[in-house]
Amino acid sequence: MLGRTGLRVNAVGFGGIPIQRVSEEEAVRVIRRCYELGINYFDTARGYTTSEERIGKALQGVRNEVILATKSHARTKKELLENLEMSLANLRTDHIDVYQLHNVSSEEAWEKITSPGGAIEGLIEARDAGRAKHIGVTSHNPELLTRIVEEEIFETAMIPFNYLATEPEERLLPLCKKNGVGTVIMKPFGGGAFSDANTALKYVLANEAVDIVIPGMMSEAEVEENVRVGGGDLALTDLELKVIEGDRVRLGNQFCRSCDYCKPCPQGIPISFVLRAEVGMLRRMGWTEGVVKQTLEAEPKVATCLKCGVCESRCPYKLPIRELLPQKMSSLMKRLDEKSIP
Repeated sequence: MLGRTGLRVNAVGFGGIPIQRVSEEEAVRVIRRCYELGINYFDTARGYTTSEERIGKALQGVRNEVILATKSHARTKKELLENLEMSLANLRTDHIDVYQLHNVSSEEAWEKITSPGGAIEGLIEARDAGRAKHIGVTSHNPELLTRIVEEEIFETAMIPFNYLATEPEERLLPLCKKNGVGTVIMKPFGGGAFSDANTALKYVLANEAVDIVIPGMMSEAEVEENVRVGGGDLALTDLELKVIEGDRVRLGNQFCRSCDYCKPCPQGIPISFVLRAEVGMLRRMGWTEGVVKQTLEAEPKVATCLKCGVCESRCPYKLPIRELLPQKMSSLMKRLDEKSIP
């Protein structure tokens, strides 16, 4: 059961980011293969370019047998309701099963959403009208999300959780379990940075406070492998435990969790984007127009770094941010020139 929603889900769901990078024909095949193998929870977002449309096309004949979840990055009621109408059209449905506020990761975003005329008003209106059956929130900030969950507004909460980003299991996941808030886990593979995807997926699914994990998939082979792992023995072997420990050592002072505690930067540098884009965003989304724009905007800002160290003093993982920023930016620009993906 997905928290108190009453929705029964397969523990492995479908993350809808990577299907932007393949042809529509291939995307439809992947989604249909998910359905054939019992995956019934399909997550996407208004901001994932063609993802909603492709999911809508692939599942139009089995709409009543699946759970459609999408998200709006809107911060005002007006924009959220406009987003909802577009999502309903794209997904070829008259209701969204789980409608979520997208990436509420800062106090400023939460204040805007909850202010008069904010997105929360639109979300509740959509729920009361039956256009959104259940409402949720997604975030990259486990501390903030814990406080939001305590307000008992939402029925689901989506958060990154994996064997390097373990913070949610301390307070957030147990709190969700206690309050009946469905837990939806994104980024189980660390954005593609981990050595073995199967080990990473088992680690997340083995946590009893996790309701569903939504790895991004863009091939039928990936779907079949994830379903196999999800339906198998989740006990980690000695070899898999060594893989986890090896990744923790290898990535320990390099792996940005996107918690954004390092911000704000006095020079406006988008620190987590620069540190995570190559191993995370590019592998999931490819060189979309948005990623290109963010990269080009980040480069001149990185060049203005004052080396003040304020970001490093705030980072709970003690990452050498001043050293990593120029390295990551240089590598990212090289990939942009080549239009290559790790």
